[in-house]
Amino acid sequence: MRTIVLGVALLCAGCAQTPYRPIVDSGVSRGNYEDDVMDCQQLAAQRPAAAPAASGATIGALVGALFGLAVGLDGDDVAEVAAWGAVSGGINGAAYGSAVQQSIVARCMEGRGYYVIAE
Repeated sequence: MRTIVLGVALLCAGCAQTPYRPIVDSGVSRGNYEDDVMDCQQLAAQRPAAAPAASGATIGALVGALFGLAVGLDGDDVAEVAAWGAVSGGINGAAYGSAVQQSIVARCMEGRGYYVIAE
C-alpha cells in the first residue's frame, strides 16, 4: 500500500500544470494578447481543476473497493484495489478539470475577438 501511495505522489509531482495559452490567429489584433490571456486564465482559475480530481479519486476508491469485495478479496487486497481505483479516478478527474479550464480560456479569448486555432 505504501508503494502505491509513494508511486502516486511521485507521479503527481511531475504533473504541475502551466497556465493554458491558446494558439490564436495572428491576423486578429483587437487587444493586447498578454493582458487578455491573463484575464481569461484568472477567470478559468475560478473553477479549480483539483475539485474533479478529488471527487474522481473518491469515486474511484469506492468503485475499487466494491469491485474488490465483489470478486472475493478481503483486507489489504481490497485496500490495494481501492487505492488503484483512487489513483485512476484522480488522474481522470484531473484531466477533466484541466480540459474544462482550457475550454473556459478558449471561449473567453473568442469572446474577446480572437480566433482560437487550437485548444
